[in-house]
Amino acid sequence: LGISSRKVGDMAAERASFLSSLGPIAPSGVVPAAGGIIVVDADGIAIGAVGISGDLSDMDEVCSTAGIEAAGLRAQV
Repeated sequence: LGISSRKVGDMAAERASFLSSLGPIAPSGVVPAAGGIIVVDADGIAIGAVGISGDLSDMDEVCSTAGIEAAGLRAQV
């Protein structure tokens, strides 16, 4: 999708039909909770993603971002 899992969660909360519409493109499912962060290059182009799960969603997101930055990369804002 090119957006963080936090934004997916926000979109799902705003539009209930949004999450159900993802079925055809994500048959294994989508978790609409913070923790998944897009990794971008110096130009802001997505080059990958990091996802963490295991704590509260906000802490998962903090850990994802810390890992990205520790690797010398940038998280999408």
